[in-house]
Amino acid sequence: MASHSLEKREPGLVLLLSIVTCGLYLLYWYHCVYREFESLTGQTPTGQAFVLDLAFSILTCGIYGIWVDYKIAQVLLEQQERWGMKHAQDTTIITVVLDVAGYVSVFFANFVSSALHQDQLNKLASVIEKHA
Repeated sequence: MASHSLEKREPGLVLLLSIVTCGLYLLYWYHCVYREFESLTGQTPTGQAFVLDLAFSILTCGIYGIWVDYKIAQVLLEQQERWGMKHAQDTTIITVVLDVAGYVSVFFANFVSSALHQDQLNKLASVIEKHA
């Protein structure tokens, strides 16, 4: 049985560290999120290993990363509903818009997308903690 463990992180700090490290922090953040989804659902958001998704993202100059963020938003919504969150938020559209806008804004919008995901993860973690 999965341990249902999600680490709460400050979304603003995710954003700040992403900016300060020119996006390198996001590699660590995504790796952690993949591990947390695996412990919660039994699989990663895309069903593939983090390294494989990272390679696809690099090979497609980040375009595949839009799909990854979309899948993260989808799984977040599914899990919010599964855990009975009264105000589950579907962030799939805003995530895709921010990621596409990231190409125009030199990836700054991608950092915002990750902070948005972390905010939703924190809310889900709170609900899971109450059920533990």
